[in-house]
Amino acid sequence: IIKRTGDATISTTITAAGYSTFSAAYAVDFSKAEGLVAYTAKVNDGNKTITLTKIADGIVPANTGVVLKGAAGEYTGTITTTDATVDNDLIANNAEITSDGNIYVLNNGTNGIGFYPLAEGKTLAAGKAYLQLASGAKGYSFVWNDGETTGIEENYEFGDMNSDAATFDLSGRKVANPAKGLYIKNGKKFIVK
Repeated sequence: IIKRTGDATISTTITAAGYSTFSAAYAVDFSKAEGLVAYTAKVNDGNKTITLTKIADGIVPANTGVVLKGAAGEYTGTITTTDATVDNDLIANNAEITSDGNIYVLNNGTNGIGFYPLAEGKTLAAGKAYLQLASGAKGYSFVWNDGETTGIEENYEFGDMNSDAATFDLSGRKVANPAKGLYIKNGKKFIVK
């Protein structure tokens, strides 16, 4: 939920899932929104991953889609004239759009929080962000790419859930049906919630 709260601010809501997407036609500074972090996303078609990178100064450029992370609640940003260019594959959605079957949206799906396809003919509200992918994957879920839990706030990677690669626990044992916990697949750590 995104609403303009006056001439100088805009607010957005993070659900209980802890994540949301956001875009606006103007630059928004979330640096003073305590506990809220904005990320850009880059798609790697070769290994079907999506790497999220933290926007260090908290300013979301105009017409730029981002993933927001924070505790459930409402956050307010300041509309600013400060703008920047970021390397990003998320598409800003400033008007409601209808899916053609290749739109992936942030969702709490069958494998947890990730990007999942929006069914053809379904709509995505204005003020959100999405990925345009023709991969046919069922979804992309969170995994770490840094090998250290301490780096989690800086970089996330989304791995292709359609991968046939084996899944292993942290002791190196192959796991057929991972339950809640930390695992390794395709050389990347990931969490099953």
